[in-house]
Amino acid sequence: MAALLKPTWNEPSPALLQAIRPPSLAPRKEPQQLEFTGVFRGHELTRKDRRLRSGLVALDALIGGGIPRGRISEITGRPGSGKTSIAASFASFATRRGEVAAWLDASGTFDPESIAAAGVELRRMLWASIPDAGPLSQSYGGFARPPARRQSAIVKAAELVLEAGGFGLVIVDFGETPRALTQSSALRIARAAERSGAAVIAIAPWRMCGTFSALSLSTNRAEASFSCLAPGSPVTFEGIAVDAMVARNKMGGTGHSARLCALIDSIEPSFIAESTTQSGGGKSISEKPALRVGSEHR
Repeated sequence: MAALLKPTWNEPSPALLQAIRPPSLAPRKEPQQLEFTGVFRGHELTRKDRRLRSGLVALDALIGGGIPRGRISEITGRPGSGKTSIAASFASFATRRGEVAAWLDASGTFDPESIAAAGVELRRMLWASIPDAGPLSQSYGGFARPPARRQSAIVKAAELVLEAGGFGLVIVDFGETPRALTQSSALRIARAAERSGAAVIAIAPWRMCGTFSALSLSTNRAEASFSCLAPGSPVTFEGIAVDAMVARNKMGGTGHSARLCALIDSIEPSFIAESTTQSGGGKSISEKPALRVGSEHR
């Protein structure tokens, strides 16, 4: 009896399987890359050494020659600490040089007369006010405009002004009870400032733009000045002394401070004492530059 043959099975080689496998027709997906503006790729659209001065020797020396153009600078402090007065000094210097400035006011306290007394040329100033109450208040049962919606409106206004171009300085006064900007809002303003090359000043009680601000100046009212023209005559308010400290500066100098004096109702520019100190007890500078920035209405 003949033996039955047992069939044998050989496993195909991987090379053979690869050869007979049909090619895939689906295109391969390439990983997407995020797009950033030039400033975030390391290419500066506005150089850091382009500065806007305030015209105050001690203040300009404190912040390295002025606030940087194409960047956000913050001036923070409590009501009556001199924030508006310092911002007005930058606006005065810009408009006197022929530049156009914009002042976006969410606090409703912008006083054209005081700003003009600080040396600002109003014919070169764009003023936009977004007060607490307005036409939209009727939609909320007669109550004031919600703070979040009002702050969103002033952020949008800042973007529109910067995108329009032609402004050397844009000042945004967020009022006394704002919320810190979201990262997306601060990033949009920072990008718009970088493209336009305008210097942006944010005025608020506390920091608003986080890491997107290049400079943060903290102000504090040191003392008030009063005078009496004659015995028995009424005592009049002359001005305040303001301590300005660099709370943040990407270009260096954090912790340095200077004392400034803001006078009101002065007929001629006044030359008054200023001093500058450094963190850690550095030497003080006893130069006496002029400062006449008008009054601050809060």
